[in-house]
Amino acid sequence: MTDNENSDLRQHPLSLSQKLLKKISVRSLNDTSDSDSSMDISTSPELHSPISKEQSFQNDPRFRKYVQLVDKNLQSFDAVNEWADIISFLGRLLKSFQAYPQFPVIPKKQLVAKRLAQCLNPGFPAGVHQKTLDVYAYILQTIGPDQLTIDLPLWSTGLFPFVQYAATHVKPQLLALFERFYFPLQARLRPAMRGLVIALLPALEEEGSEYFDKVVTMIERLSETVELPYFYSCMWLVMINNPALRPPALNFLLRKLPKIVDKEDISLVLGGRENVSLMIRAFSVTCNDHQVLVQRGILELLVQNFILKNRAIPHDDLVILMRSVLTIVLRKDMSLNRRLYAWLLGNENTTQAQMLYFATYAEKAATQAIKSMFHENKNSNMDEDDTISMVDAQRPYKTLISLMDKWEIGQPIVNNIFIDAIKSLQNQMEKYPEITQTANMWVDMVEPYLICMKLFELVDTCFPGNNNNNSKNQQRQQENNLESMKLMEFTLKSLKLTDDEIKHIHLPMILAALSKKLNESIKNPIFIEILPQVGECISLISLILDQLPESIFLNRAPPDIIPTETEAEEGQEKATERRQFKVDMNVLDYVREFYNIGQSPSNTSNVVEEFLENENNEEQGDLSATSQLKSVHATTNMAPIVRPEFDPLRGQVLVKEVTDNITSFLNELVNNYIVLPDDLMSGVDVGVEGKRLKHIESRLERVLHTACAVLTKLAGYADKSMELKTGYKEQLTEVLLKCCQQGNEFGVVDAGLSTLTSLVKKKRFVLGSILRRSKHVISIMDKLWGFLSPNIQLLHMRTVELIWLLTDASMPREIETIVSNYLITQNDNERLSNYEKFGVIWELSESIPHASQVFSRPMFLILDLLDDRASPLDRRAGESWIRCHLKSYARLLEPFIVSVLDKKIMRRNATLSVKWDNQQCKNKDKQEETSIAYFVYPRPFDTDVVDYMFNTLIRLVTFGGLNILKACKGHMVDDSSSTARIVNESLELDITTLPISFLELLVLISIRFLETETIDKLSESMLKPIRSMQMHAADLLYLIISKLDYVNIKLVQKIQTCTLSKLIFCIATQNLDLQQKLLHLLHATLAITAASAQQNKDKPQRRKGSIDMLDYHYESSKTTPQDQQHQYTDAVALMRQSSDLFVKCATDALIERSNHPMLQHWMDFLLASLPYIQNNFRHVIVPLIMCVCNQINILAQEISILMHGSSTDEGISLDGSPEKDMVVLLTGLERMVMFALTERLTDDWYPTDIKLGCAMPIPNIPEGSGLIGLANLVHSDDPPRMNERPRDVLLYHLPAILHILLNVWRVFRQPKLNQRLGDAKIDAIMHSFSYAADQTKARLESTFEKLFKYSAADFIEAFTEIFFVENPAALEFELMTINDLTAFEILSITPTCSPQHVLSNLLDSIRQRTPGAYHSRRRKIQRHGKLTDTSLLRFAEIYCIQMNRPESIQLLWPIIHAFAKDYLSQANTYKMFLPSLMRFLTVSLQVLSQSDAFDDKRTRKDAQELYQRCVDYCILIAGRSFDQSLWMRRANNTVYDDDDMSSINTDHTFSESGNVSTGNISDLEKKTSWKSNEDMMITQVNQYLAQEVIPHLRQLLVDNDKINSLLNNLVYYVIGPALKSKTAKTAVILNQLCEMARMPFSYKTWRKEIWEVFIDNRFFYMSPQTAKKWRTIIQTAFLIEKERFPELMTRITTSPSTTFFSNKDIETMNRSLNLRRLSFVLFSGHADQYITQLPIIQEKVVELLKLEHGEMVHVEIYLCLRVLLVRFSQKHLMNFWPVLITELMRLFNSFLVSDFQDRPEEAQIALAGCKFLDLLCTLELDAFQIFQWIFIRDTVETLITTVNKGPIPMMEQLDEKLTRSPTYALTNEFLEPTAAPSLGSLKRPMLTMHSISSISQLSFFIENVGLYVYQSSFTLSKPDMPFIESLLQNDLLEGDIDAEN
Repeated sequence: MTDNENSDLRQHPLSLSQKLLKKISVRSLNDTSDSDSSMDISTSPELHSPISKEQSFQNDPRFRKYVQLVDKNLQSFDAVNEWADIISFLGRLLKSFQAYPQFPVIPKKQLVAKRLAQCLNPGFPAGVHQKTLDVYAYILQTIGPDQLTIDLPLWSTGLFPFVQYAATHVKPQLLALFERFYFPLQARLRPAMRGLVIALLPALEEEGSEYFDKVVTMIERLSETVELPYFYSCMWLVMINNPALRPPALNFLLRKLPKIVDKEDISLVLGGRENVSLMIRAFSVTCNDHQVLVQRGILELLVQNFILKNRAIPHDDLVILMRSVLTIVLRKDMSLNRRLYAWLLGNENTTQAQMLYFATYAEKAATQAIKSMFHENKNSNMDEDDTISMVDAQRPYKTLISLMDKWEIGQPIVNNIFIDAIKSLQNQMEKYPEITQTANMWVDMVEPYLICMKLFELVDTCFPGNNNNNSKNQQRQQENNLESMKLMEFTLKSLKLTDDEIKHIHLPMILAALSKKLNESIKNPIFIEILPQVGECISLISLILDQLPESIFLNRAPPDIIPTETEAEEGQEKATERRQFKVDMNVLDYVREFYNIGQSPSNTSNVVEEFLENENNEEQGDLSATSQLKSVHATTNMAPIVRPEFDPLRGQVLVKEVTDNITSFLNELVNNYIVLPDDLMSGVDVGVEGKRLKHIESRLERVLHTACAVLTKLAGYADKSMELKTGYKEQLTEVLLKCCQQGNEFGVVDAGLSTLTSLVKKKRFVLGSILRRSKHVISIMDKLWGFLSPNIQLLHMRTVELIWLLTDASMPREIETIVSNYLITQNDNERLSNYEKFGVIWELSESIPHASQVFSRPMFLILDLLDDRASPLDRRAGESWIRCHLKSYARLLEPFIVSVLDKKIMRRNATLSVKWDNQQCKNKDKQEETSIAYFVYPRPFDTDVVDYMFNTLIRLVTFGGLNILKACKGHMVDDSSSTARIVNESLELDITTLPISFLELLVLISIRFLETETIDKLSESMLKPIRSMQMHAADLLYLIISKLDYVNIKLVQKIQTCTLSKLIFCIATQNLDLQQKLLHLLHATLAITAASAQQNKDKPQRRKGSIDMLDYHYESSKTTPQDQQHQYTDAVALMRQSSDLFVKCATDALIERSNHPMLQHWMDFLLASLPYIQNNFRHVIVPLIMCVCNQINILAQEISILMHGSSTDEGISLDGSPEKDMVVLLTGLERMVMFALTERLTDDWYPTDIKLGCAMPIPNIPEGSGLIGLANLVHSDDPPRMNERPRDVLLYHLPAILHILLNVWRVFRQPKLNQRLGDAKIDAIMHSFSYAADQTKARLESTFEKLFKYSAADFIEAFTEIFFVENPAALEFELMTINDLTAFEILSITPTCSPQHVLSNLLDSIRQRTPGAYHSRRRKIQRHGKLTDTSLLRFAEIYCIQMNRPESIQLLWPIIHAFAKDYLSQANTYKMFLPSLMRFLTVSLQVLSQSDAFDDKRTRKDAQELYQRCVDYCILIAGRSFDQSLWMRRANNTVYDDDDMSSINTDHTFSESGNVSTGNISDLEKKTSWKSNEDMMITQVNQYLAQEVIPHLRQLLVDNDKINSLLNNLVYYVIGPALKSKTAKTAVILNQLCEMARMPFSYKTWRKEIWEVFIDNRFFYMSPQTAKKWRTIIQTAFLIEKERFPELMTRITTSPSTTFFSNKDIETMNRSLNLRRLSFVLFSGHADQYITQLPIIQEKVVELLKLEHGEMVHVEIYLCLRVLLVRFSQKHLMNFWPVLITELMRLFNSFLVSDFQDRPEEAQIALAGCKFLDLLCTLELDAFQIFQWIFIRDTVETLITTVNKGPIPMMEQLDEKLTRSPTYALTNEFLEPTAAPSLGSLKRPMLTMHSISSISQLSFFIENVGLYVYQSSFTLSKPDMPFIESLLQNDLLEGDIDAEN
């Protein structure tokens, strides 16, 4: 690097990471320039002088004798047994050196240095140490200073660490050794400076020691040998990395470190910026030390040498230091706090001077330090340990709490960071809720005035905001402003601001100011843009109102606030200066003046910052600034924050101020934004091109709601005497009326009306008489009436509540009159709509007691609709109204007509063709069509007369009853009378040939009028009268057939055929008026026909079938048996012929959307007609059930889309009332199904000859529907079998019906609605939906209960089938997470369906399906082939998991026990059943073990024996030990039929569509992996054993002997064979072993197999996941069996084999594998687990180190040493360091001395050594710090390339040699850096590769390891232990063979 580059670097210093990258990039650029210098170094004598000097004596025979003598004495060291022998050894060694004084060379110096270092073991006596030092002295004198410089690392290995352990009388000899031989080296000691400092500092721990002063002097002399900055940089590194040496280091610094006064002192003593930064990090780490004395020392050093006013520390570094210094207050030590305050406040005498000092020199840095703590917590890693993170999150708050004790420091800091602290608290609250308690403690200590000042200042600056032309900046600013306001809301909600001063003084002022700002915001031109802030502001106002005590609003004196001392002294003076708020004052100016916002600054920091802006930079140490600051301070109040003397704002003055502002705001808001004016151009634009945007409307609505709520609260606090500003009351009344009358959105009307009625009731703020004016009430009621429309029915409930509010506030009977007027309107559609709206009011007002009194007149109007004078439309509406809302029908009267056959009434024949679009007939190719013949009126006639006659007849029949009908029946029409002529002309009947009675005539006339319609051109004028006549005719027919006790079947046939045809006609033409009457009539005809068609023909039958439930009977006295037989034949024929038409009519009525208003009528009709069609099950009842089910399914989908889909404001409604229709359909389905199950249904009326034209219609169903099974039943070509019961058929198809009901249950779950709908609308929708959901679910529960009571087994099996169809993957045993558990939810909510019933029925069903199984009674299984015993048992298992009720299992245990015992007694027969049984028993016993029954010895014993037996059988299955011929059950005797195994889908996919009718659980089960593949089943059994059985054995079996017995079988049959196989190391087997390892008592069952695998040479070929499991197993094995460790140690041999045919490579490989096994065992254990075996391990390692370096065993040695460093504490390895360091030096020296052969073996050994060094540097071990300089340059000099005197670290020497290597240039071109230093907060090793092929691949590490270590020390990084452990584990493994294959 050139001088220019160096100068640039000084001017613009680089960061450490930049320097590291620069050094990497510059190397290739300077390759050519450095080549010459490299050559000079290579030829320098320093590198090869030892070898060349020793080689010069090789030819001298005396030197060879010298070497032999030394070697001989060194070998005697191995025979040393006690310390006396060591002295003897040292004496002989010294004599051997003294025998040849002419040679200035020490032979075998590496070994000599190693032995001498071992002799300085602290455990040896002082005599040994003294003798060793004598040898050292002679050696150092012999070799001389030059050679000592070269061999300094070698001889320092033993001397440096010995200083701290030397005895008192030995220490002078040691120190003299340093003074005599080391200190004369002067600058050549530079590389060893840090190590020497570490060596000498332990002598300074005790200040009163004998050699304290001498060592201080020695260290001072040592500092003079190099530059002071370099010396102190070494001292800073020692303080960073050696916590134990901080006390002696501080002792030295407090005595010898010069005081830093100016920049010259900094340059001379500390050096450049990097040195100062390093010092600050050392001080920061020292401040965080856990010893109080260390913290006291560092604070003393700061006070003494680093006075803040001298500005010796740069600002950035001062912030880092402040972070650590300020946390010292958490120790709560007075001595520490006193020194801290002295450093921060200086030595000033007065408080004001101290505050000025702190504000000038420390406040800014302290503030930033505290802020950095908060920001660090904000950005903390979520994956860190929660406990540690919680402590870190609380630290800044606790620090502030402690700093508040010294208000001169705490108050300025809190003033600067209060908002930052609240923001941090807001971010941390969700993760750490406990932090709130700490924050509240801190807030309690903060001055209330300061808290509220900061909060008000926060809102005052951000709201309402300014108009910014830049849209992006404006949006960003608005977002920031909104966050600031939310921060204030968070503060008020989360912090306990319970101080009386806050509640009585500050919050009222802030409340008034916010209301004023809110009022000002409405006039802001960007009001729409700041609408979120406006909403937040009004929310803050509401929140503050809730927190204020009620006494605030009373006109009385506030509670006494304790005055301060200053206030007490100046009380009288200040009393005269107090300001008071007047009504006409600006409250914002008043509050701002109170908080000194916008006034002259009073904070010291502001004054100081203004003054310091004139300074050049923060590092200038101009002390003259103090005087200038004092002059500025003279005009500034430096006392604590003093609040001005203001009277509090309270009482009615506060209420009036806030109310006036809110009222003004509401007035502007409604007039300009809520209700647009008539002239849109004069309004305010709230959207693009004047269009109102939905999200803006939602926000405006929310603001309006909150403002109205605030106004309502204020009304409760206002006195009667309080008046608003002039005109405000009228304006408020007007705007609220506007909201009620002109608001388009429901939320606006809701807010306006609820507020208006509340204020009127309280007689506050509005004109009380406003709602007594009819025009206003009518206008409001019109608006509310519109919200009762059917298309927005979800708003009905809230609308009715608003109507009642209006009713209470208006004049009596006012609302009743208005509603009555709605019901008598002339418009038919409007009137019908009003009927429904009033029905909504009536239905939703049922909980109001006086509802009937209030709305009596409208109710009478509804009842009047049932009068004869009402139109058909009104009559239908009235009946529908009463049926839907009163649950009853009106009384009906039918007319009597005799002269209705007037010739003026003309008719013409017509035909209507109706297609069967909604039905599917048996013959699908033929399109069915029905032609309906009817009549039309070609011209008008007097309908009033006809209608009157019908009405008269009805009244007469009703009045006369049966007598009148009998008279009509007995009176025949005279064929010569005029009546006969009229009949002949009108009805075209020949009475002369066919006599007819008046009764029959009435029937025919009624039928004729019923069949006649008007032509289109007359429909407008005649439609209503004709409908009236038709209705009266139908009523008359009904009365006739229902009142008479006998009706001819021929006459019934005419009426029934006419009625069915007319119904089809009405449905096709969407005529709803006649259908109700026709249904009554049809029901009566069905009752008569059914009674006539009974099977018993020998005696008359009584029928019970009319709507009035009257008894119909035959007149046996007047009819003969032949007549009865004809009657029966005709009735059966009629039922068979009309079945198709009946099904067509009924299904059309239920399906057609236009006919849905009649749904309730049709359902009632069908349910009432069920007894009359019970003999036509397949032809009629099944299609009806299908139709109802299909309609339920369709309606459920519509409701799902409505409530759970993506609905918008316009799409929240659906035509009609789907939830009411759903209840109707569910009720109908329940009654149909229960009728079919409980009654004796038959197929007696089934068509005997289908070829005659029977269509057999069914409703159209979609493809894949679950009703396809019922469809196939109806359209089957096979006639019903004689022994086939309809009940059984319906039970067979029960799952399809229950599946539909299950889907309905899912639909009525809690929906998620779009937030844009508005809060009020969402609440109303959810209110209504909850009401509908409760009704629907109640109906479903009733249905489920009845079905369960009727057939519990079929009910449970149906849900079992549904569950597996919806969750086919649940049939797989390894799946434990089920997506849909609705089936279990239904079973749990079904009344009377207890877990006992479910499980007992499931077990019984399993027995029924298992051939040969014992069962008490045989039950017919409806769906035999659908479910299997294993699937049922799987369902029972999952049910037990979901149930978790011990008492249920306790009651059922005898049944479960007998059930399992039966299967286990025939294990060979039920082999496939046993795994399922094991799973079921496991779950059952886990639940049973939690109950009291498990305490019973007998029960527990039986359960354990049963479970053990079952698990043993499953172990045999897992071990393939069952007879293979019995593997699959045979089809001839079991239900497991696997004839076509080749077609099984082995890829384990389920493609069924979830159709219960077509799905087959048995087929699905065949496709499961466990059923189709034996190996997969075995694997799943093993997985279950590992995951559920073995972990719970201690809970289930309890007895250790039983557990061992079971595990013995497992090991014998499963684990043992698996481990012996080539693909043994499967995850499931290891999981089993891991679980067994958690039970120490079971060790003997598996120890043999584990040991055999462990000593296998293939053991280390595994994945990291597998290794993690083996670590658990091996740790348990060696922890239990202590003898295994010595056995393992004996396998590690160092001597060669004595066998004749021995292979050295095999011996080396075995030695390496055994050593790796030792490493794996150590690595598997916890810290210090094998501490007792450590001496043996060390001895074995030392023996292995004696082997040649070329052997590959050294790779394993260094791997083992790395494991030792991680698994043993430092204190246990102290005596091992000399061996480690010397061997590591010997390894690197071998590479330095010899030339690189670049062999793979050599590269691997080099990699192992470098990894060991890398780990030493990463772990920052205190014991290694003293040797680190030998290998790397870890001081600040690593940043600068300089040529230094003295020893060169080995890595630098190795780097130079690698650079000179001929292969380096070739390989380096293709190599990239092997690792990059970690730049984060954790330190990781640089070397992560597993192997290398060339030493050149280590060049990056060798070159940059020193820089990386220094960077880690500078950044205070800590070792990343999880990463280190994973790296060690990867090095222990050789890869996964299975993965590679």
